[in-house]
Amino acid sequence: METTDFSLYIHIPYCLHKCPYCDFNTYAVNRIPEKEYTNALLAEFDALASLPDWRESQVRTIYFGGGTPSLFSAESIEKLITTFTEHNGSVPGEITLEANPGSLTYDYLAALRTLGITRLSLGAQSFSQKNLSILGRIHTPEDIELAVAYARDAGFHNINLDLMYGLPEQTVPELEADLARYITLRPEHISAYGLTIEKGTPFYQRYKKGSLVLPEEDILVHMIEVVNSSLKKQLYERYEISNFARAGFKAIHNMAYWENHNYIGLGAGAHSYRVQQQDPETPVWGRRYANLADPALYINKTMSTGRAHAWEELLSKSDAIFEMFFLGLRTSSGVSKDSFSKRFHCKPEDVYPGLIEDLYNKDMIEVTPDAIRLTEAGFLLADSIIEHFTHPATAATRGIRHPQLDTISS
Repeated sequence: METTDFSLYIHIPYCLHKCPYCDFNTYAVNRIPEKEYTNALLAEFDALASLPDWRESQVRTIYFGGGTPSLFSAESIEKLITTFTEHNGSVPGEITLEANPGSLTYDYLAALRTLGITRLSLGAQSFSQKNLSILGRIHTPEDIELAVAYARDAGFHNINLDLMYGLPEQTVPELEADLARYITLRPEHISAYGLTIEKGTPFYQRYKKGSLVLPEEDILVHMIEVVNSSLKKQLYERYEISNFARAGFKAIHNMAYWENHNYIGLGAGAHSYRVQQQDPETPVWGRRYANLADPALYINKTMSTGRAHAWEELLSKSDAIFEMFFLGLRTSSGVSKDSFSKRFHCKPEDVYPGLIEDLYNKDMIEVTPDAIRLTEAGFLLADSIIEHFTHPATAATRGIRHPQLDTISS
């Protein structure tokens, strides 16, 4: 069986406070069962790492996400990293940990750096206290600056700051002020994404009642342009729809998702994915697993059986083709024609002939001998365009409308 490296994601679902816009699998609790949850993560990794799919593979990157992973002690993080690196026989080149700016100390960050964590991702979101309060964040603008200063002193040379825009009643000048503060801190990476209203969240309820007023669509488009132009002037490359990096600082772990590589997800609600490299006649082209979402159920199940899968999905060739376009078009490099042909034994133009031609004629995509990628205009309407690359079997019959994009048919 062919084996390849994999990226490792560890989900820490606990928070001190759940933000009203968040629909992630996270829980605000009074007591964090850190020891129990850490032991469950170790048990799950041991079970998965012994399977034929993963046994001979190497951990390429590690990412601690959440939730708020920085609520866990350095001792628990050390136990996990030690186990993962023992599987490898070496330390992965990139280890990221997400953190809340309001809960960090220099001593804690110095301990994380000593453990081998190379990349820190701070959930800053905004430098406006008004907007932080609206978002339900429990840190202040001063906390962000202090966290970055502590991280630099502790030896971190790869820091990401999250930035949110399209916030309730936010103006373009407010966003420009945010960008100026971010640029002053000179992070190596910025994740900039618009607020989305997700069902089941407090924000959704307020939005439906009309008490949450979001910027009009033309203002939101202008905000996207402001983010792109401002960061480009500061030499941040937009390498994915929502991610900008200085040269040499793209998030290697996240690229694994967008480039359709293998990954294991440990923890409550985490997902794992295994690419199946097979001949054209094989019905299964990928396997995806998801864990039980409830942390208590996850802990109990994992400690008793080593596994806590809620479901498993087998991908058909049609599913796999759709995912390669759905993910690849999010990146500035686009979908590699060579990689597509080697995997699926056909050309992208053979699968989406009319659609690719229509998008090209509308200047939404660029088609080169090497790749198919979104243009600058296409990036502004990325969600609408990518939605079109549905399962190839139905792509020829689907069309979508957008106020700034004519109906596309193939």
